[in-house]
Amino acid sequence: MKEQYSIEKSIGFFIYRTALAMKSALQRTLKDKGFNITAEQWAILRVLWEEEGISQKEIGDRLFKDKPNVTRIVDALERKRLIFRQAVHNDRRKYALYLTKEGKKLQAELLPIAQQMIEKATNSLTKSDLETLQNLLNIIYGNLS
Repeated sequence: MKEQYSIEKSIGFFIYRTALAMKSALQRTLKDKGFNITAEQWAILRVLWEEEGISQKEIGDRLFKDKPNVTRIVDALERKRLIFRQAVHNDRRKYALYLTKEGKKLQAELLPIAQQMIEKATNSLTKSDLETLQNLLNIIYGNLS
C-alpha cells in the first residue's frame, strides 16, 4: 500500500516551519533588546548595509518580496527615519534607497544580535552540517526555479 501524504512530513513543511521560527526568534529578540524593528525591516536594512543606492525593485528581487510588500516596509523604515528615498537623476519615476545616519548606526547594534540568534539556531550543527544543509537547500531551490 502506498504511503499516505502527510503535510507534517513534507520537506516544504520543515523548511517553512524553520523559516517562520527563525523570523519569529529574530523579531522577539529585537523586541526584547528594545529595538522597534521587525524581521522584515531588518532584512531591508541588511541589504542596504551591504549596498546603498539600490532601488526598491532590486531589494524586492534580492529578498523575494513583491512590490507592495517592499513599499510598505520601506515606508515604515522611512517613517522611523532609518532610510530615505532619493530620485534617480535620469529617471524621476525611480528612487534609490539610502540609510540615514541613524540607519547606519543600527548596523553595529543589530548585526551582533542577529549573529547570536543564528549561532543559537545552529549551535548543535557542525560547519560541515551547515554546508551540507545550504547545498541541499540550493539544490531544491534550483530544481524548482
